[in-house]
Amino acid sequence: MTHFVWTNNLNTGQPFIDEDHRKLVAMINSFHDLIEQGKGRDVTGNVLDNLITYYNVHFTREETEMQRIGYPLLQEHKQEHARFIAEVTKLKKDFDSGASINPTYMARLLDDWLRNHIVKVDTKLAAALKAAK
Repeated sequence: MTHFVWTNNLNTGQPFIDEDHRKLVAMINSFHDLIEQGKGRDVTGNVLDNLITYYNVHFTREETEMQRIGYPLLQEHKQEHARFIAEVTKLKKDFDSGASINPTYMARLLDDWLRNHIVKVDTKLAAALKAAK
C-alpha cells in the first residue's frame, strides 16, 4: 500500500498549518503501516477516534485564524470541515455498530481528502493569512 508522501506543493507556508498537516500525515501513515502488518481492522476504531480528535483541534485552530483576519471564505471552509468530520464520524459510528469497514478504503479516503483539502482550500487560507500580517 502506498503511503501518503509529503510533497512541496503541500507546504502552505504557515507553520501551524503545516505542522498540523504533517502530524495528520504521520497518523495516516501509521495506519497504512498497521494495515500492511495485517492489523488494520483491529485498530480502525482507535484510528478514527484519534483522527476525529486531532482534526477537530486542527480545524478549530484554522477557524480561529480565519475569524481573526475576517477571512471571506470562512463559512465555505467551515462547511468543508464539518462535512469531513460528519463523514469520518459516520464511519466510526458504522464501525462501532459492527459494520465492516475496509481499512484500505478508509486510508485512501483520508489520504485523498487531506491532499485535496490542502491543495484546493488551505492554500487559499494560507495566502490570506500571509496577506493579513
